[in-house]
Amino acid sequence: MIKHIKFLSLITVFLLFANSTFSQSCVGTAGQVKWSYWTGFRNYPDSSHLFALENYPSHPDGFQMLGFLQTPINYTDYYASMIRGFIKVPTTENYIFNITGDDRSIFYLSTTQSPSNKIKLAEVLTYNTNPTEYDKEPNQTSQIVQLIGGQYYYFELYNFEGTGGDFISLQWRKAAASPVVWTIIDSNFIYDYTCGQDCPIRGTTCNDGNPLTTNDVQDGFCNCVGIAPTTNTCVGEKGIIDAYYYDNIPGNYVENDLINAPKFPLTPDRREKLKGAYGPLSTTYAQENYGTLVQGFLTVPVSGNYELNITGDNQTFFFMSDNDQIENKQAHQALVMYGVGETQHNSSIFQNIGPLFLEKGKYYYFEFRHKESSGRDHFNLYWKTPFHEIRTWKRVPNFYLYDYKCEISCIALNTPCDDGNPFTNNDKINAQCDCVGTPCSGPDCNDEAARYKTYDSCSPTQNLSTLKEASWVSCTSTLNPNPNPARAANTHWIKYDFTDRYNFTTSRVWNYNVENETDKGFKTVTVDYSTDGTTWQALGNTYSWPQAPGLADYSGFGGPNFNNIKARYILISAVNNWGAGCSGIGKMTFDAILCNPSGTPCDDKDPLTSYDKFDNNCNCRGININCASDTLKLEKISLANGAFQAKKVIETQSLVPNTQDISFTAGKSIVLLPGFEVKSNAVFSASITDCIQAAFVANQKIDKASITTDSSEFATNDTENSKIKEIIFRINKPGYVKLSLKDQNDQVIVTLIDHFSETLGTQIKYLPTNKLKKGTYWVELELDGKKLRQEFTVSS
Repeated sequence: MIKHIKFLSLITVFLLFANSTFSQSCVGTAGQVKWSYWTGFRNYPDSSHLFALENYPSHPDGFQMLGFLQTPINYTDYYASMIRGFIKVPTTENYIFNITGDDRSIFYLSTTQSPSNKIKLAEVLTYNTNPTEYDKEPNQTSQIVQLIGGQYYYFELYNFEGTGGDFISLQWRKAAASPVVWTIIDSNFIYDYTCGQDCPIRGTTCNDGNPLTTNDVQDGFCNCVGIAPTTNTCVGEKGIIDAYYYDNIPGNYVENDLINAPKFPLTPDRREKLKGAYGPLSTTYAQENYGTLVQGFLTVPVSGNYELNITGDNQTFFFMSDNDQIENKQAHQALVMYGVGETQHNSSIFQNIGPLFLEKGKYYYFEFRHKESSGRDHFNLYWKTPFHEIRTWKRVPNFYLYDYKCEISCIALNTPCDDGNPFTNNDKINAQCDCVGTPCSGPDCNDEAARYKTYDSCSPTQNLSTLKEASWVSCTSTLNPNPNPARAANTHWIKYDFTDRYNFTTSRVWNYNVENETDKGFKTVTVDYSTDGTTWQALGNTYSWPQAPGLADYSGFGGPNFNNIKARYILISAVNNWGAGCSGIGKMTFDAILCNPSGTPCDDKDPLTSYDKFDNNCNCRGININCASDTLKLEKISLANGAFQAKKVIETQSLVPNTQDISFTAGKSIVLLPGFEVKSNAVFSASITDCIQAAFVANQKIDKASITTDSSEFATNDTENSKIKEIIFRINKPGYVKLSLKDQNDQVIVTLIDHFSETLGTQIKYLPTNKLKKGTYWVELELDGKKLRQEFTVSS
C-alpha cells in the first residue's frame, strides 16, 4: 500500500511503505552493498552515458562490497559508479538524507521495495563537495521522509567523475534530532540487491543447438550464439568493424560535401577499428572537417522485435538492408540532419527505425555515412532488444557485428598508421593496403619506451612532444632586428612567409613545451600581418598565451582569429615570456586558403576548364571550354590551342596568336566582338553545329543511342600513382547519378555514387586498383538511365 504525500504545518512528509505484493524479493545479505563502477569514458560522463553502456547495470567493469554508504576516495578518473540495495530501520521514524560527492552525485529512494517507484531525493548537481561539506548546495539535503520500521526501501546512489578527487557519501539524521549531526548510513541498516541478470560471461563455450553454426559462445546475456553459415562472400570476420576517415573535406553535409569529394569512398586517409557500431574512438585530439564510412553486417542473438536509433554530429546517415545484400541497404534508413548529442535519442523521428522483426542466424548489411565539420564529433547506433534486462537504448557492440570484406578501399602507400601492436615501430600502409609495422627486437622491447608514439610535428590535431628539436627558441636578442620597426623593442620574434597571399581565419598555438623549461614560452604577444613584408598592420592589441605544461600529451590552445585578413607574412613578437632570457614557442598552425590578387593565374583543379584565374573573392575559377554551358564569353585573353564549344552562343574579344589553331563550335551563333584578332600563321575556324561530345563513342560496347547531353566528358586517367585511376565526368543538370566499377562479367564490384545529385559541373573520383586482380574492368556512369562506360586493364 502506498499512501499519498501529506503536507503538515512546517514539514513535508513522504510516507513510504513496502509493497507487500512485490512478486520477487531482491533483498540480499544484510550489512553490505555492492559498489559497481564503469570506466573508460572519453569525457565527463553523466547518467545518459552510463545507461547507454551495454553492460549496465548488472555487468560492471569492477566492484567492491561496502559495509557503509561511502565509496573509496580518489579512485580514478572518467568513470561512473552505482550502489543499489535496500534500507531498513527497526522502528518508524522521520529521517532527512544528505549527499556529498565529487563530482556529480544522485540519490534515489523508492516508496516501496520495488525499483520502479524510486524518487530522486538529493543530489550534488553542479559542484563537487568535500566528504563533510553538507550544505554547499540546497539540493544536497532531502525533505523529511518517514520510514516504517521493518520495511525494506530500495535505493540507488550514483557518482559521475571527471578528473581529480572522487567519492560519494550518503548520510542521514532523525528529523527531530538536535543538534544537527549527520551520520553515514552503515551496515546496521543496509542490504545487498541480488536481482539482475546472472549469465555466463561473454565468450564462454556453449552449444546453441544448431549443427550448422560454429564457434558457439555465450553473449553475456544468457544467449548462446554461433557463427551462422552464409553464401555471401562479403561477410567477413566476427567482431571486426572498420571506420574509414576522409580528411580535409570542408562542409557539414553528407550529400553535398562528403559524397562529392574525389577521395570518397575508395581512397580514405586513415582507418580505425571500432568497438561497435559507434565512433570515432580516437577523439582525445579530435579531427575536424572529415567524413566517415562504416560498412558491416549486423546479427541478433534471438529472433524478435528490435528498435534502432542513431545519434551523430554533424550530419549522419544510417542504412540497413532487410537481408545481407548491399543493394537493398535503403530498405531501412535513419538520419541526423544537423547534429545531436551522443545520447539525444528524441530530437527527430528520423533517428528511429522499427520496431523490426530480426531473425537469429541472418546477416543484415548496414552502413554509416557521417560528416564532421567542427566541434564535437560522433556517430552511434543504439538498439532496444528483447534480451536485455532493461529495454533502454544501448550502443550496439562488435560482438554482434561482422566485417564487410568486399571493399577495395586503400589508404595511400606509406601513410603512417597504427597496426594495434605496441611493440612494432614505423607502422605504415603497405602495397596491399594493410597497416604493417617493424617488429621491435632486443631486450628493450619490454620497456615502456617501446610503446612511445611519435607525432607529426606539422599536424594541428595531435600532440607536441617535449623534445627541444620540436620547438623554436630565440636567445640572441640583437642578432636580427624585428621586421616591424614599430616592434623594435620586441627582440624575440618569428616571421612566417607563406610565399603567396592567403585569406587567414583561425589558428592554433603550442607554446614552448620543453620539460622544466616552459618558462621560456611566450606570455604577452603581438601579432602583425603584411602583404609585402615591409608595411605591417597589427591584429588587435596584445594576446596572453598560457604556459605549456611540459607534458608529452600537450595539445595546445586556440590562437588568434585573423577574421579573413589577406596576407603573405605573419609576424609573432614576444613582449615578454613566462621567465627570463630565451623565448620560444612549440609550433603554430593557421587555417587559410590561397587568395592571390584578382586576375592572378591559378589552378581550379577542374580538368575540364582552362584560363583559371582568381576573382575578387579568393575563388579560383576557370573557363569551361567543353560545351557544358549554353553561352561562352571570352574576354580579351590570348587563346591557346584548342576547341571552344558552347551549346548555343560564343562571344569573344580574344586574340588568336601566331601558330595557334583555334576552333569555335556553337549551336546558334558565334559573335566576334570588336577586339577579336587572328594573327598571321594562326588558323581559326568557326562552325554552327551541335557541339555535344559523345564520350567514348568509338567504344563498340556502348549503345550510341544512349549517349546523353547530361555528360559531355567522361574519362578514366592514370595518376602519378599508377595504382590509382582518376575518373572525370561532368553533370550538367540535376538528376539520378550512379557510378560503378564492374568486372569483365558485368558484375558490380563497388558503387562509388548512387544518389540524386544537384551538384553540377565537373566531378572527380579516385579509384585504387591495389586490391583488384589482373584483368579487364569497366567504369560505368549512369545518368537518368543513360549509360556511359570506360574500359581499363589491371596488369599487375
